[in-house]
Amino acid sequence: MASPRNRLPDSIKAYTKLGLRAYDWLVMGLFLKYAWDCNADDLVEHYRQHVTSNHADIGVGTGYCLDRCGFESPSPRLVLIDLQANCLQYTARRLSRYRPATYVRDVLHPMREIPGGHFDSIALGGVLHCLTGDLREKGRAFDVIATLARGGTKIFGYSLVSDDVALRPCSRMVHRLLNRLRVVDNSNDHLSDLRYELSTRFIDCRVKPIGCMALFSAVVPDAKQ
Repeated sequence: MASPRNRLPDSIKAYTKLGLRAYDWLVMGLFLKYAWDCNADDLVEHYRQHVTSNHADIGVGTGYCLDRCGFESPSPRLVLIDLQANCLQYTARRLSRYRPATYVRDVLHPMREIPGGHFDSIALGGVLHCLTGDLREKGRAFDVIATLARGGTKIFGYSLVSDDVALRPCSRMVHRLLNRLRVVDNSNDHLSDLRYELSTRFIDCRVKPIGCMALFSAVVPDAKQ
């Protein structure tokens, strides 16, 4: 039988302990600004606008945005969820001042045994472009996280898309390389599909493109709606 490590998707195998040390400089710095025409400050501000003090973060990476966005409460309920244990350990140490709980879970499968009740905000930061398939398939993640939410819960995040964005040669090279290495799978991800997947499930849906990045937010409707 294959070990759990051998069953990890290609998209998260890059998040080794060494890779996580370089992530902020390489991805949130170089790639974000020079390949994707976005800035880390845009992502942090997006978090700042939507995060609450009862928050679940799915696909935590290094916790870059959570470390900078701030919470209304000095002691928020913060739950970190990821399929890669390395990411959870790294981010939990970085955010130790908040005493986060961590869970190894797959966003495409039911989120079992997450105690504490529903969340007021749930983020998918950089998760969708790491899942395989197009956004119609990836939209299943929204159904899964909806089980952690209640009416009024904010759903937000960001994802790389492949719309008609003027890419410089270095940008095209980075996109092709990351897709070829299966670190991302976004060649069929489009803004229109993201808007559709959100609007069929949630209300107050917003998708804002910044360069190659789509910043999105939505609200879970009340059961009566």
